[in-house]
Amino acid sequence: MKKVGLLGGTFDPPHLGHLMMAEEARLKTELDEIWWMPNRIPPHKQLSSNTTENQRVTLVSKMVDLHPSYKLSKVEMERSGPSYTVDTIKKLQNDHPDVQFSFIMGGDSLKHFSMWDRSDELQKMLPFIVLIRPGFAIPEATKFLDLTILDEISLELSSSYIREKVKNNSLNQFLLIKEVYEYIRENRLYE
Repeated sequence: MKKVGLLGGTFDPPHLGHLMMAEEARLKTELDEIWWMPNRIPPHKQLSSNTTENQRVTLVSKMVDLHPSYKLSKVEMERSGPSYTVDTIKKLQNDHPDVQFSFIMGGDSLKHFSMWDRSDELQKMLPFIVLIRPGFAIPEATKFLDLTILDEISLELSSSYIREKVKNNSLNQFLLIKEVYEYIRENRLYE
């Protein structure tokens, strides 16, 4: 069975923290592929920029181009309404019965996981891989079918931080891959 890690998010913009999470998960849990899944309408937060869906997909495509094991999944972009992870997982498991999916997320997402739509059902559907982020402790009471904690490296970096730094013209360009940085500059995103 092919082992695929799912990395979802708004990716507004995708940054080195996302890349580090994807690669740590791939290496440590021996995943065959990482599917990057940009959300069309995230149910738990408002999109806080004017970046279009196509621009976010383009930014994620630039990350996916970095490694042959990375793939772009537009499953959530092609669906109407909010991107509930439980619905996405059901669809993917139905469409790809020969794939063992795992869900990759940061420690900040794990902290608020109980607030996700049908989280009790979701945590029993597939393994979860969590990269710890500084300042976010692992909740003690979890009912995950399978939970792998990656804690050897961590990086405190967020898309909101990057958007703020672009707006203030004080972005450290090395927090992004070159192609994402150049696309943001050329298209004047987040200014």
